[in-house]
Amino acid sequence: MPSKAHINLIEEPLEDCSQHVVISITNEHGRSKEVRKLGVVSEVDVFEKIKSNECISLDNRYINDFSLARYRDWAGLPIDSDVTIHDFTATNAYFDLENEIDFSHGVFVGSLSDLSNAVFADGPLSFYHAKFNVDKVEFSSCHFGSGATNFQFAEFYTQHVGFDDVVFENGDIQFISSVFGDAKISFKGANFGDGKVDFHYSSFGNGNLTFDKAIFGGGEVSFKRVDFGDGKVDFKRVHFGNGLIDFSEADFKSGKTVFRSAVFGKGDVIFDEVVSESDFIFDNAEFGSGKLSFFGAKASKLSFQLCQFNNYVDLRVEKVRKIDLSYTIVRDIIDLMPTDKYRVEMEEMIFSGMRNLGNLYIDWRANKVLSLILSQEDSTQKQKSEQFLILKETYNSTGRYADEDKAYVWYKRFELKADLEHVLKKDPKSALWAYPTTFSKWLLFDKIGLYATEPVRVLFSVGVIYTFFSLVYLILPHFGDTYIDTGGGDVLADMNEVAKAFYFSAITFLTIGYGEFYPVGIIRFFASIEGYVGVFLMGYFSVAFVRKVLR
Repeated sequence: MPSKAHINLIEEPLEDCSQHVVISITNEHGRSKEVRKLGVVSEVDVFEKIKSNECISLDNRYINDFSLARYRDWAGLPIDSDVTIHDFTATNAYFDLENEIDFSHGVFVGSLSDLSNAVFADGPLSFYHAKFNVDKVEFSSCHFGSGATNFQFAEFYTQHVGFDDVVFENGDIQFISSVFGDAKISFKGANFGDGKVDFHYSSFGNGNLTFDKAIFGGGEVSFKRVDFGDGKVDFKRVHFGNGLIDFSEADFKSGKTVFRSAVFGKGDVIFDEVVSESDFIFDNAEFGSGKLSFFGAKASKLSFQLCQFNNYVDLRVEKVRKIDLSYTIVRDIIDLMPTDKYRVEMEEMIFSGMRNLGNLYIDWRANKVLSLILSQEDSTQKQKSEQFLILKETYNSTGRYADEDKAYVWYKRFELKADLEHVLKKDPKSALWAYPTTFSKWLLFDKIGLYATEPVRVLFSVGVIYTFFSLVYLILPHFGDTYIDTGGGDVLADMNEVAKAFYFSAITFLTIGYGEFYPVGIIRFFASIEGYVGVFLMGYFSVAFVRKVLR
């Protein structure tokens, strides 16, 4: 990156210049990177062309300390009055300074304003309140010195604004309240140095805005309250450095916003209360040690596929249609808990493949977790099962056991469906035994006791099954040669049929086996089944009850 220029003034003509200079531009290591032979033009010569409304060409020229403030004094104009400049070009030019390079309140008109590959020496540079009423504005490959660069209140009424591959040194860069209209804006490959970069209150129209592969240093980067218009906003592969990154209260309207493969450093990344009618795509972005916050944000979609979160992530949004956290790595906290101010309205959330090494703060009821996962159109049964398992584990680690039970039940339900799909896909002929086996598991583990999460439900199932077998023993003797024999006991013989059936069912279900009754005929078969079911359900109830009590 060039940082210094060594200048030799030579008394030789160059084209229409009486003098020229040889400038050796060196990199940060002091080694020569580029040598330019430039004609010298005086400030007064430029002033005279401005006054006579001539086109201004400073291509391959060297000019020292150019200032429109001095032009106004020279021309007898009021302070801060607009100065019209026609078809201004300064490609490969070198702007040197002793005080300040000043284009403030300049009005650039014509077909083109081209400063591509120009170099501005160290010191303040001002385009304050400049207006560009041209078809195209080019600052591509410019090198700005280490002083402050000021584009505050600049207005770009043009089709294209190019800052591709520009290099800023360590001074602050200010685009505060700039107006870019509907122009296509490109900062592709720009290097913003270590100073503060401030686009606060700027507005963009319907043209696309790209910062692809741009590099920000250690200074704060502010896009707070920026109106990004309806064009696409592209921050792909941007390196944001270690400063605070602030997009709070920005309005992105209908344009898609892409941060795919961007790299964030140690500073906080703030998108609080942003508003977008479209999507935010952060897929494969690298987040550093700062927190990431979307508190109170509104958007159509937030996508973080393949991201790694090393610090607190605040996703307590106001309203988002979809949040995609699939295949992310979570090392701290992702917070989705509703607040008094924001209910965290979502229609769909995906976190299949997530490696949760931290905690996911989400409320089963308030966040409507079940509907968030069931509404996923593209995820498989296996992926839904994995997501419920992640929830089950995070609820367990944070002591929310009631929510853990709900997540566990749905995890087992989708696991059962996924296993059936896998078996049928592997061998369609296995349907003959796969469906009955799946049905049995569904009936025994799910319907009877919700996978041992509800002991009361198991107890209710015990009562239902006990009553069922009792009625079987009561009804079957009326349809065949089968009955419950009392073994000749006088007291037992006096029991009516209903009492006999229910009593026999009880001692069979509980496997007490007093020997005072024994079945005759087909009732033996049902008694054997009831004894097995009784042992199973008593064990099932014990597991569910102990699990509930211990937690």
